[in-house]
Amino acid sequence: MKDGDTMFNPHTNFLGVIKKVQLSIGDLSDAIGVSQRQLRYWEEKGYIKPIADNEKGVRRYNFLMVGKCIMIKSFLDEGYTLAKAYEKTINETQKRKVLSKFLFNQSNNLEVTVTDEEHLYGEIDLGVKCEGKELYGIVNADGVKYELR
Repeated sequence: MKDGDTMFNPHTNFLGVIKKVQLSIGDLSDAIGVSQRQLRYWEEKGYIKPIADNEKGVRRYNFLMVGKCIMIKSFLDEGYTLAKAYEKTINETQKRKVLSKFLFNQSNNLEVTVTDEEHLYGEIDLGVKCEGKELYGIVNADGVKYELR
């Protein structure tokens, strides 16, 4: 590698792209089935935050905020109040951040074998020894399970 060259990092580059994805309030409203008025109300409550308004005053939301809105709407559809839906969204977001951190930090240590391309089934060598055997994650027609071999 020459001086000044940067190494390609899929995680960093993916996050860079994600941060650039934006939806207008109208597009977000249409996509998730929530009125623009509801989205503005969620903003007033401090539950969501648009990207800084541009000179035309059009509200735009980044990809992560879109995900947050989708989760809030999902919990509302399950019958939760807005406050509880927001609380559950924050809780789920924290869990997903931990899971994401685990997966991205382990991705170089995991060996994935696709056993059925059509159904996206496979095995993941988790790189963990237990009782003298290796631990695998299995994804197949039965769901997800762990197996010692």
